[in-house]
Amino acid sequence: MCPHPHVSPCPPTAVGPPTHPLPPQLRKGSKPPAALATLTVRDVSVKTKTCAPNSEPVWDEGFSFLIKRPHVESLELQVTEEGGQPLGTLSLPLSRLLAAEGLVLDGWFPLAGGGPHSQVLLRAQLGVLVSQQAELGGGSVALAGGDAAPQPMEAPGDGESGAGGLRQRLLPSDSHPEPPEGPLGRLQLTLWYHGDERKLVAIVHGCRKLRGVSKELPDPYVSLVLLPDRSRSTKRKTGVQKKTLNPDFNERFEWDVSLDEASRRKLEAQVKSTVSFMSREKEVLGKLHLDLAQVDLSEGGTHW
Repeated sequence: MCPHPHVSPCPPTAVGPPTHPLPPQLRKGSKPPAALATLTVRDVSVKTKTCAPNSEPVWDEGFSFLIKRPHVESLELQVTEEGGQPLGTLSLPLSRLLAAEGLVLDGWFPLAGGGPHSQVLLRAQLGVLVSQQAELGGGSVALAGGDAAPQPMEAPGDGESGAGGLRQRLLPSDSHPEPPEGPLGRLQLTLWYHGDERKLVAIVHGCRKLRGVSKELPDPYVSLVLLPDRSRSTKRKTGVQKKTLNPDFNERFEWDVSLDEASRRKLEAQVKSTVSFMSREKEVLGKLHLDLAQVDLSEGGTHW
C-alpha cells in the first residue's frame, strides 16, 4: 500500500491507501457529515483531512506504514465525523494483499456500522524495501551461476559467505540501502509458513541487474523447486517478462507441507530465459539454493 510502485512487504514493508468517494448512505441524520478517516496499523495511526459536509467525501490522500508481518497484521480504517461520532469501520487483513495479483487491492470495501450500503473506495499496495536499520532484519540473496555448490544462509551478524553462493548480512544504518550484488544479479523473495493453511508460501518479487549472455535482452522467468524432490508437484514458475534485465513478477506460490517438513527442505530458484521463440531450449541466467532450516518461516521475511 504505497504511493510509489517499488515501496513494498515483510521486514520491511510499506503501506499507503488513497481513499476516495463514500456513497450517500454514509449520511447520518438530515445533514451530511464533515467526515475524516483514521488509518491504523499496530500502534501507528494517521488521519486524513476533514472534508466539508458532504454525503460523498473525497480525500485522495496516500499514507505509508512499515509492515513487519503482513501475513498476520491488518489495516484498520475508521470514518468519523469531525466531532468524533463514528460513521463506519473497515478491518483489512494484509494477508489478502499477499494473495492478490500484483500485491494490490483496489476497489469498494463495505464499512461496518455505517449502514447496509456504506462503503469506502481504497487502493492498498504492498511492496518491499531494503532496510537501513539493522534491527529490522533484511537480507541479501545473490544469484550464482553454473553449478556452484549451495551454501547455507548465515545468521545475522555472522558476516558473509564466500562469493558465488547465498549471503545474508544486516545493513548498518549509515550504509546505502541497495543490497550487495551477486555475480549474476539479485533475486527478491518473501518466504513464510502459513500455519492456518499448513502451507509453505513464497512470493517472487523480481530480479535486479541480471547479466545478459547475448546481445539480445533476455525474456526472464523464475523457476522454483522444493528440494530434494524434483517431481512436478514441487516445481513452480513465474510468467515470462519480455526483454528486460530487471523483471518484476510479484507472484505467489504455495506448497502443501508441514512446518517440520518445510524446515528440512531447500528451495532452489533459477532465473531462466527462453533462447528463441522456435526453441524449447532455456538458458540459465542465475540460480541459488536456500536452506529453509536457516530461515525463520514462522515469522516470515523478505530477502534479496
